[in-house]
Amino acid sequence: MSGWKDLFREHILARGEVYYYDGAVQELHKTERGYQAVVEGTEDYEVDIEIEEGQVCEMYCSCPYAEDGNHCKHMAAVLFEIEEQNEGDILAEGSFPDDQKKEVEEIIEGIPEEKLRSFVREIAAKNNEIRNMLVTRYAVQIDDKQMNRLKQGVDQLVRQYGDRSGFIDYRNALDFIWAMENYLEDKADTLMERNCYQQAFELTNYVFKIIGNIDMDDSDGGISQLANLCYDKWKEILENCTEEEKNEMFSWFMSHLSCNYVVDYMEEYMEDFLTHEFRNREMSEKKMKYLDERIEAQASSTDCGSTWSARYGYENNIIKRLELMEQLNFPKEEIREYRRQHWRFSAVRELEIQENLDSGKMDEAIQILQESKILDIEYPGLIAWYSEQLISIYEAQSDKKAYKEELLYYVLECPQNDLVHIQKLKAVCTDQEWGAYRKQILKSPKNYNILYPFMEAEEMYDRMLECLKNEMFIYNLDRYEKVLKEKFPEQVRDIYISYLYRESERTTNRDRYRELMKYLKKIRSYPGGKEKASEIAENWRAVYYRRRAMMDELQKTGF
Repeated sequence: MSGWKDLFREHILARGEVYYYDGAVQELHKTERGYQAVVEGTEDYEVDIEIEEGQVCEMYCSCPYAEDGNHCKHMAAVLFEIEEQNEGDILAEGSFPDDQKKEVEEIIEGIPEEKLRSFVREIAAKNNEIRNMLVTRYAVQIDDKQMNRLKQGVDQLVRQYGDRSGFIDYRNALDFIWAMENYLEDKADTLMERNCYQQAFELTNYVFKIIGNIDMDDSDGGISQLANLCYDKWKEILENCTEEEKNEMFSWFMSHLSCNYVVDYMEEYMEDFLTHEFRNREMSEKKMKYLDERIEAQASSTDCGSTWSARYGYENNIIKRLELMEQLNFPKEEIREYRRQHWRFSAVRELEIQENLDSGKMDEAIQILQESKILDIEYPGLIAWYSEQLISIYEAQSDKKAYKEELLYYVLECPQNDLVHIQKLKAVCTDQEWGAYRKQILKSPKNYNILYPFMEAEEMYDRMLECLKNEMFIYNLDRYEKVLKEKFPEQVRDIYISYLYRESERTTNRDRYRELMKYLKKIRSYPGGKEKASEIAENWRAVYYRRRAMMDELQKTGF
């Protein structure tokens, strides 16, 4: 089998070889006309290769890229596997069998030094990759000119995988990310091996800037993958460079935040690195000053703000500030004083609440929770959390009066997402009290999410039916149809009929027509439903006879 590699674009072939070496080719077996296999990728893809007289004549793969008539990396991976199994002598690119290796070594040893240098100059002039390899490995000093060449290698990858406008589509995105990762790994690692940490940092920053502004279909999350690699390179550089270089790195991160160096969400990686990786006292103090500016900017709010960390999730600014104080061994009294000065922020109070709960200081926790309900009145989610904590404390203390009062507050003042606390309130109320509270629960617009489950739990089916009559959508009727059909069959039937007439006026596609037919058939199961369904069908045929798709679906349904 020969010449098959010429069927693939260079980067597709390289990606296929990676899949082959990673063992992604599974279930390879011979067929009458060639081979079949399954290749593991983002999904499992089926590949079929037809071979005649040692030549590939036809290839098929179930991946989206191949469906458009392209030769994909999965096909290439299978062909590498076929050669390996049939010939047993396919080795990784750039390696040789022992006899060939010896032959090459003998040839190199026999070349006069000047001719060998001339040959290296010649191939370096023709191949950018070899030229960059020579620069990173052997240049006495990596100057600006040589750094520009390394950056041009990054630019070349963008041009190679992008279209004329620079956009990298879904088909090329993974290969671009893979090529960029290989480039950064190779060049940055080589620079670090030569202790050129400043240059490795500069190259990593350039790659980060490119991916932080690139126009690309990132459906597979390749940009985050490459951003994580940049983060790892930053970390490796920081762990090995000089103190002076660490200070320069710190200054770079401080100066490149919030300056549109990359798109906003990519700045999270920079802020993340700045927050978690620079740990000497001077840097930590600068970070505290930076946090102070963000915290004080929220002076009129009880929320001191949070930042999103790509590796740690949301992190509260003032909590990070307090952690830095502890890392720098601030006196405990100074930390307590800082908390008191910033008591207006909910995060500080939540910290105190949790510490009191953990240490069993329930009275102190109750006091802060009650105070926080007032201070954070504009934040319903926080108010609900405070109230839930109070309910749990009062229940544990068997304080029935406080427990009932807090339940009443939670149920009537906080949005409900389930019936848990409503059922707890009912359990401690008299029938007369519950009747009054039930009316308030039903009237509150905050309780829309639990309105129907609440009516079901209270067996208020008459009220449920009235509510359903006024709804535009059918979801809740479908949900409670079984129980309502037994009690109010004609009324439920008529709601479905009204829905069908209303929806038929604005429905214009076949999928929705099919949905309407399901409800038309459903109506036949109700008392008098067969006649009603026939009337609706007759009406549709008379009014919508020009809707061919609708008439077709009516006929298929048996009307």
